[in-house]
Formats: sequence, structure tokens, C-alpha cells
Amino acid sequence: MNLAIIQPVADLLSGRSPYRDEVAMLGAALRHRGHRVTLTLLDRCDEAFLSATVAYAKPDLILLYVEPLVADLAVRIAGALGAAHGGPLVPFGPHAALRPDECLSLTGAEAVATGPADVAIPAYVASRLSSLDYLRTPGMWVKCETGVMRNPPPPPPPPPALADRTAPARDLYPFEKIVDAAGFIQVTVSRGGEGGMASPSAGPESPAPWPATASWPVLHRPVGAVLDEMLQVADEHFDLRGFRIGNERWLARPEWAAEFADRYRRQMSWPLRTRLYAPDITAEAAALLARAGCEEARIPIGSGSALIRNDVLGLAASDAAVEAAFAALRHAGVRTVACIEVGAPYETPASVDQTVEFLRRLNPDGVQAVLHYPVPGSTSERIARENGWLVPDPAAAYRAGRPAVALPRLAPDDLVTLCEALPYVVLRPRIAPLIRLARRVRIGRLGTLYELALRPLLAPPTRRKR
Repeated sequence: MNLAIIQPVADLLSGRSPYRDEVAMLGAALRHRGHRVTLTLLDRCDEAFLSATVAYAKPDLILLYVEPLVADLAVRIAGALGAAHGGPLVPFGPHAALRPDECLSLTGAEAVATGPADVAIPAYVASRLSSLDYLRTPGMWVKCETGVMRNPPPPPPPPPALADRTAPARDLYPFEKIVDAAGFIQVTVSRGGEGGMASPSAGPESPAPWPATASWPVLHRPVGAVLDEMLQVADEHFDLRGFRIGNERWLARPEWAAEFADRYRRQMSWPLRTRLYAPDITAEAAALLARAGCEEARIPIGSGSALIRNDVLGLAASDAAVEAAFAALRHAGVRTVACIEVGAPYETPASVDQTVEFLRRLNPDGVQAVLHYPVPGSTSERIARENGWLVPDPAAAYRAGRPAVALPRLAPDDLVTLCEALPYVVLRPRIAPLIRLARRVRIGRLGTLYELALRPLLAPPTRRKR
């Protein structure tokens, strides 16, 4: 079959890599079954371009990748595809998993993937051609004459898990779109075990919020297959700076991590970066990271308030577990970055003070602070909606750099200022007051003195080398 994957993105000119491992893995799984696969990236609904793309690819089925921040764009694209193509559509991705009913209502949608796309969609396509069994495909919600077949997620593969998984089809993406701004390329070494919701602003190395795979144990690919993939990627990208390792639960199996660290140290010379779940980081795990050449570990901590971190953001990490993780990484010599979300439901000036004090206790090498986005279908979004805190168009506000949650005790401008100043409050205390002052001085319609003059002059908010 001819299969077209369409991926809406927030902004192709932003410099942020649009690469999504989930899309590349689906492309590889479909190619493995003999299908012809194309990928189109869109940051706007261009009906003429869509018509030309469909006419060229002649797809029998269109697969639409939907992320929360661009769900509105996906709706417009589906409508344009219905007018240009009129063929069947299958949405998949994080938003499809969290809001399957909404995605089934898209123009032309005949089914939606609620489980891992590279497992559910190839099975659906294969049975769709042969019998009515496609209605019962695990991990798919399928329209039928009597309503919707809401099939349960697929079970985890039997051991040896992921041994036969093909490498992601990175060639679907333009060559320059695979490497991130730091020159690193993502390599996923495990899946399953996700406990929390990944922030949409955390970057492509973050795991997708898959409720269906949260019940899976952490499953690893064979170390040899991972290293072979890395060598192939290195051969194709001469400007490679290093690798980002995912998913964030990959340290959950110490024996796998030990084998990987030893073999990577012997066979590779590129530095590693990763994003990790704090309770998985023991002293032994931190030592393995250092041995493998990991130069940076990003740890999502969300907030210094345990209520916000665990009950709103769903990170399931106690203060003690987070502090132990940062201490272990610091002792092993691995650079740490604490990832904070500003403006989640129940955020108050008191919780902000808790976050600052918590960060000072953690003593990270860097702090990444982003505005919180309440992902549709998440606990955070439910709380914000029930309390009337959602702004009229949360996704548009977030993309414009404005808060998506209107909090009763923190004004929107205060949240934006806090997001900019908080890393400096922890790591460069003398600069934080300048940021607050410059943010108060508006210069017509051009913005504030901070954006126009101060921010371009500031060094990154990182700790000086230990």
C-alpha cells in the first residue's frame, strides 16, 4: 500500500528539531511489511500544497500524527485532506492517545491509534486488507456500523522484547531536521514504564504520554542493536555532536545499563545526554552514566511543591528521591539540569518559593524553566478546566509565550517574568533583579526592555564548572 504520514508542527522555522521517534518507528515498521511510506511536515494548512502532495503520493491511507500543541492545526489539515483526497484517515500520536473520541471526529477519520503506533497501525493495515478482523485490532479504536470498537491496548511483547525492532526510518525526515540545536541525535533504547506526563516544551527526547504503554514494564532493545544503530547514524551525519538516550526510564534495568556503559565506552567516542526519571537514579546508576561518557542528565522535577509535582503533573517522585538523584549524579561528575514547569494549577507565590528553595538544595548545574501547558486529557487540564482557569485558547497562548492557565494569585506577566528569571535566581542571583526590572519597561509594541536589550546579552543560566 501507499501510506502517507502527515506531521503538523508548531513552527518549522523555529530551529527546534521536528524529529519524532514515534513517527520514524512507525515508518520503519510499515516499510518492514512492504508498504511505501512518505512523510510530510506542515506548520500551516496550505490546501494547494496538500492537494499536490496527495496527488503525488497517491496514498491508500493517510496517517496523521497529532500532538497536543498542534491539535487545532491537525483539525484544519484533516478538513483540507477531506476536500483534496476524500480517503480514509488514521490519527495517531500523543493527542490521539489521550483524546481518541476527539480525533475520531476529524474529517475522514476511520480509526485512531490509542496504543503504540508502530505496533497497532501495521497490524491494523494488514488485517484491513484481508478481513473484518481489523475491527478488533489491539490498540485501535475503529468506527463500525454499530458505533466504535474500543479495543484494549496491545500487550507487551514476549521476551526477548524488542529484539526484532527495526531501526527508526530517520530518512523520512529532511537531513538537517534530525539533529537538534546542540548537534545531538535521539536514539531510543527502551520503551514502557512511563509514569508521568512529558512536558510538550521539553523537546523531542521526552517520552510521549502513552497511557497504553504506561502499564508495560520497561523493555530494552539488545545493546548490540542499539550500538549498530548509533554507528549507522554516525556514518550518515558527519556533523554529529553526540547522542540523546531515551526513554527516561532506561536506567530501570541496572544489568542492561551496565552492559551498555561498558560496550559504549569501548566502541564509541561521542558524548551522551539523556533525560531521566529521578527515582531510577542510584549511586550505581550515576556511576554507570559517568563510565559511558554521559555529559548531561536532565531531571524533570516540575515543582518544589510535592502536591504540584505528584498530584498535578504526575511525576511520582518524592523530595527525597529527587535529592538523592541529584546528589548521586553530582558525586559521579555528571552535569545535571533541573527541569521546572511554571504556572501549573495550584501554583501560588508560596509554591514558587518552595521551588526556589528546593532547587537551591538540589544544587544543579543548570535550570530549565518553561511555562506549564495543561495537555488535553491530563490531570492538569482537568483541574484547570474544573476551576475555570484555562484561558480561551490554551495552545495558542502557550505557542505565543503566554500562560495557558490563568491562576488566581499570579498574574500572567508575573508568570512570564518568573519563567525567565527563575534559573538566574538559583544560579546567578545578581542578574535576576535586572530581569524583573527590564521586564517592567515596555517599549511601544516592540516588547519589553528585557527582550530587546537584556536577554541577548545574558550568558546561559548555568553553574560555573565545579
